[in-house]
Order: sequence, then C-alpha cells, then structure tokens
Amino acid sequence: AWSTDWTAMKKTVHLYNEIHPFIYTMKGGLSNNGELISSWSSTSRKERVQELRALNPKVKIIPTIFRWENPKEKIQENIGMGGRSDIRDHHIQVIVNEIMTYGYDGIDIDYEGMSCDKKEKFEEFFALLAKEVHKKGKLISVAVHPKTPAEKSKKKELQCRGLSKPIHLDFRENWRGPTTHDYEVLAKHADRVKIMAYELHPRKYHNPGPGPQAPNVWLKDIISYAKKRVPTHKLYMAIPTYGYDWALNCKASAKAIYHSDAQRIKSGTHKNRQPTDINRILNEENKVASWRNLSKFSDIHKNRAYEDPSLWYTSGGCDRVAFYMNRRAFEEKMTLLRKYDLGGFSFWQLVTDNDPEINVYLSKLVQGQLPPVEKAKEEEEPKEETTIQNLDPKEALKVSNSQSKSKSKTKQF
Repeated sequence: AWSTDWTAMKKTVHLYNEIHPFIYTMKGGLSNNGELISSWSSTSRKERVQELRALNPKVKIIPTIFRWENPKEKIQENIGMGGRSDIRDHHIQVIVNEIMTYGYDGIDIDYEGMSCDKKEKFEEFFALLAKEVHKKGKLISVAVHPKTPAEKSKKKELQCRGLSKPIHLDFRENWRGPTTHDYEVLAKHADRVKIMAYELHPRKYHNPGPGPQAPNVWLKDIISYAKKRVPTHKLYMAIPTYGYDWALNCKASAKAIYHSDAQRIKSGTHKNRQPTDINRILNEENKVASWRNLSKFSDIHKNRAYEDPSLWYTSGGCDRVAFYMNRRAFEEKMTLLRKYDLGGFSFWQLVTDNDPEINVYLSKLVQGQLPPVEKAKEEEEPKEETTIQNLDPKEALKVSNSQSKSKSKTKQF
C-alpha cells in the first residue's frame, strides 16, 4: 500500500508484504536539479524504517518519489530533457544514496502526467536507475497510469514531436500521462509494475462526471490490456480505498470521501444504494431534470450496475451523490483480482480513515482464511488496425481537468 499516514502504517504493517511511504517529491518546480525533498526528517526516516521492521520483520519498505506534471511543476531535467544528462545522472545518484543511507528495500517511481515527448527520455532514465538500484541488490517499482484496450477500428499511431518513433495507441486513454507509460518497456527493467487502477471518475465535473473510482467492469479491461504486456510476477493491480462526493445541481466542489464522511452522511437524511444502477436511479427520481452534473453523462452508465455503494442526499441546498468504498465493494474488487494470475495487489491509500472492515478482510486474506476463487479465462484483444495521428507535445500538455488525479491534492508535502 501507498501511505502518507504514519499511524495507519504502524497499525497495519503486519498485513502487508510491502509498504510505500509516500514521502518524496522533486526539489524545484519548473526546472529540476536532481535533488529530492522528503516529508520525513532524516531522523524520522531512520527511526521509522526501524520501527516498521520491528513490527513486521518481513515487510519491504519501498518509499515513493512522486511528481504530477502540471503548470507549476515539471518533470524535465531529472529525466534528461534538454540535453541535461548531468542532472539526470545526479538525480539517479541522489535516489540510490537515499536507498542506501536509510536502508530501504528499494524505490518506487511515480512520475505522472508527463507529456508524450518525454516518453523516450523517461524510459532511458528508468532503465539507468533500475541498473544502479539492482547493482545494490535493491528493488525498483514503477507506478503507471491505467490503460484499456483500444477498439479494433480506433487503433492509431501518435506522432509526437521529439520522439524517434510514433507511439502505438493500442489503448483508449489518449492523453499525456498514459502515452508516456509504456508497460512493456518499463516492465523490462522494473521489479514491480503497479497499475493505478482508480480515478475513472475524477473529482472535476468535466467528462465523465460522478461515478465510482474503479468499477469491476473497468478493472477487467485494464487487466486484459496489462496481462499481454507485463510478466505475471511483476504485475500489480492497485485499487482505491476512497471515493468522491459530487454536487448534482450546483457548482459546489467535489471532494474526497472516506469512512468517517460516509458515516456522517448516513447519520442524516439519505438514500444508500449498493449496487448502484445510475440509469435506474435517474428514471426513478423526480429531480433528474435539475441534476445536470450527472444527467448529461447518463449514456456512459447504460447497462451497468456498479458494485460500489453510493449515498444520495442534500446539503447546503445542493443535491449530492457520494460514491464511497466499504468492505463489501472492496471485497468484490479483490475477489475479481484474485481470479487472475497477478504478482500482487496494491492500494491507494493506507489511511486511518478507511473502512476498518477492509483491514478485517485483508487479515483473512493474508492468513489464508478466504475461500479460493475460480480463475478467469484470458480474453483476446482485437486485431490491430493502424492509422497515423499527429500531436504536438504542446497540445499534449493541454490535458482535460477531468484527468487531474486525486494525488495532485491529496498527496501533500
């Protein structure tokens, strides 16, 4: 699990093979100098690693370095852009020094939202970093954007300026982050490829509006794409422990929702649905005409009933819907994942305010107390059809707000 919550780490470390303390980011904003910033002091890094190992001697501690590329923070020189291989090499050495100084078992690279022109430089950087990390007998993990198979008639090649060859768009998610994360290339060097299978419905109102973060129907598509590109023992599926709460008929901001938020909403007037069939709800409710933040996206929910629970209520004069995560939905997702041969499972994120029953479920899982599941059959992807699409990297930077991840706000330093 990734985690920013030290209390939660200590309390549940016995349930995990690996912990990713979410503590590093890059120094600098629009330019990089190779240095890192940590939210834990030097003393804390040493003491907390020792404490986690004392609580679970078998746990691997693999901290995360995170940067989401946005107008104020770039991923440039640290991966060798602009001919700055000197800064890239320094960045690599800084990372290796952190691993060795604090006795980590490895490092997790979480560089997100990069424009397509960075694809090859990121791959070069990652290969060089992996080589140095492996020399020290340590592990390297990479967090990647989720991708799903493209339809046969829509497979294309993306000509991105600055690259030596076009990007093969055999996936649907044609925006700057996924175009830069090549599963097959990164898997050649990584020990773990961790797919961030969440944020299908980001908190912004732009397409696709309110909905669950990782419904099973989507997880299946992600696995279908990844299984053909990442070796089984390296492939990890990461699912969410949170949800979002949206206004349906006003401009109030959407917000993250955890266990205590759901309990608070349940204490008032509300309707709780699980599974959630949005189209059925739209047909039954008499306020649909005013639910403009949801009704305009009704088509994408047709013929789908999500295992995720939802709360429909009114607050501050607004009708709202909150998709949240409870044990039942979490267990249904995990049951699906367990049907596939995977290297493991990951979660964003491990916090004190998760549904406590999730930990009960995980305890049974790690103790082998859950019944076995029937293995899923592998599905074939459609045959390829190729056309050419040109995209300037400056245009690729204009990512829709609908793709802005929760990490940009919830991962604070």
